[in-house]
Amino acid sequence: MQYRLELNSDVLEKFAGESLIDSLARRFTYQSREFWLEKVAAGQVRVNGLISQPGHVLAVGEVVQFAIDDFTEPDLDLNYHKIWENENLIIVSKPADLPVHSNRRFYFQTMTAILRRDEKIPDLNPMHRLDRETSGLMLYLKKQFAGRRLRRDPGQIISAKFYLALVNGVFAHESLIVDAPLREAACPPVYYLMVVAPDGRPSCTVFERIAIGEDCSLVLARLETGRKHQIRAHLAHVGHPVVGDKLYSHDGRYFMKRCNDELAPEDLVEIGSPHQLLHAWALCLQLPEEGRRMFFSDHFSDSWQGRLKQFTTWREQACQVVNRYIESL
Repeated sequence: MQYRLELNSDVLEKFAGESLIDSLARRFTYQSREFWLEKVAAGQVRVNGLISQPGHVLAVGEVVQFAIDDFTEPDLDLNYHKIWENENLIIVSKPADLPVHSNRRFYFQTMTAILRRDEKIPDLNPMHRLDRETSGLMLYLKKQFAGRRLRRDPGQIISAKFYLALVNGVFAHESLIVDAPLREAACPPVYYLMVVAPDGRPSCTVFERIAIGEDCSLVLARLETGRKHQIRAHLAHVGHPVVGDKLYSHDGRYFMKRCNDELAPEDLVEIGSPHQLLHAWALCLQLPEEGRRMFFSDHFSDSWQGRLKQFTTWREQACQVVNRYIESL
């Protein structure tokens, strides 16, 4: 899809005092200084709606505006499912490959932007995040809770989150606790790749094997902490990366190819799926009025459905794991 994109950036105190062009080149490094000079000269970058010069000194409270008349986003699957809602919350099942928030390539087609438009709630916000290629349950806050405790920390209502993952190889453990600190690699080629390191943040995931298939295993993951890419990084750490994970399998080379728009059909065959087979399947909430509630998402992509056919009793086994944990709370 193609449309006119308008981006606004408030000038904060830490950005004040530098020139417009210096600020653009330093903050938005995905384009060159020459690119930004051209956009300022063409009037596509303005300050407070006014055409400005590259040497304009920015002041606190000003708004830098950048307009792209023919911004193009690749078409995505926007077919989410609303699972449940009450006065304060909405639970949806997000399709795979739909980003939660805007990034450099997507602004209009994000789960949050779509839900804000559909619900006509401009300040509706997610209470947790999913990676772009991860499908499944997402919880959104549409209105603050009345109670002071939940107003301060609405995330307290989340008792447990369970994810289904199809992983490469035979997962040898019936149950495995991976308690391994994670931090960003902070080095090329992918600075935000999460790695196990002694100086990382405490990170713990509980894995339960649900079934073993042909060169793959179906596992259920429960998060004890909520770090970026936690499940994917921990599974890669124990030698069982998620099927279709371009970053944490095959040394990340297919992730780099995707970044450069170089992925070929044979590459997707090699990694096993067009998207990583990780799905936010179950969510347990402790609500102030309704009490404890369990929610599930069986809205799987075609890739997921094709793989799940080999596990005829997976749902019953996964429910047993979930129920055992919930009963222990």
